[in-house]
Amino acid sequence: MNTGIKKLDAFLASINKGMIIDIFGARGTGKTQLSMQILVNLLRNKYGQIIYHDTTGKFRPEKLANIMEKTGMDVSSLDRIKINRIINTAEQIHCIQNINLNDVLLLVIDNVTDLFSFEYRKKFNEKNISFMKYMHNLSLTATQYNTPIIVTNNVSQINKTEHEHLKNIIDIFTHVKIHLHKKHQTYYCLLTTPWTSQSFIYEITKNGISDN
Repeated sequence: MNTGIKKLDAFLASINKGMIIDIFGARGTGKTQLSMQILVNLLRNKYGQIIYHDTTGKFRPEKLANIMEKTGMDVSSLDRIKINRIINTAEQIHCIQNINLNDVLLLVIDNVTDLFSFEYRKKFNEKNISFMKYMHNLSLTATQYNTPIIVTNNVSQINKTEHEHLKNIIDIFTHVKIHLHKKHQTYYCLLTTPWTSQSFIYEITKNGISDN
């Protein structure tokens, strides 16, 4: 799995196809940009389709086309990306229950907790149960089709510390966690798996995210 970020590429080289990768951080740290860089590189190097679940309504095909053009890629490859605009948790759950990932290179879910946090904001137990079932089905899907899945997620600031939304549940089902955060005008990436962790500094430029 190629991201265009040298340190991250070396880290992800051993990641198996059926794993779930969690990219999380505050707004403006490059979560969506990173997921787009990954899917563009997959489209360039392999035959197949990408499925993109947009739960926030912020997906912009022109942004993706811009990334393709900067990497010398034909924008006609956009036809290989299927965008599903998800507007409620019922749709989000239904899309996973009925999904077919044959010949699919990657499934991206941007943002995985947003709708659950909104719809169940006053129903803590119901939110946790519903989201737990969703993540369980997502994990089974990744294993069944041997397809990598990327989820993006937001954080909240509590006492100057970032807390990932529904972290306790997400941690059960994700294999790789990529925490993007900013401190004193510097961007940091913390990579964590059950067996190792490391961090590095990255930049967000007009050409995308890099660690140069």
